[in-house]
Amino acid sequence: MYTIIDKAELLTFDEIKAKYDGKWVFVTNCEFSSPGNGLIRAVPRVIADKQFEGSDDGIYEIYDSDVALYGESSHYTFYDTGCFIGSISFVTKGGNAVETGSIHV
Repeated sequence: MYTIIDKAELLTFDEIKAKYDGKWVFVTNCEFSSPGNGLIRAVPRVIADKQFEGSDDGIYEIYDSDVALYGESSHYTFYDTGCFIGSISFVTKGGNAVETGSIHV
């Protein structure tokens, strides 16, 4: 189930995370520390149980169609996905990993 926030307000990333813990959040008017880096603040617009829930209803097109009003948009998941991959190591055929970051062939 998803909810469109009626009285949307500008919140910091930490406020969004605390307020919508356990949900997926679509935000607009994003302010980032630098391009491609962490979100500083944004306006939460849609809260859902699943990623892009309600997209069949066209709700996200409203926000993406008016960049002058809604600015840059993004989305964040604040629910437990049930898994975590700490690290992945690849070793070439015939090689061996002696230590992290060190591969010998």
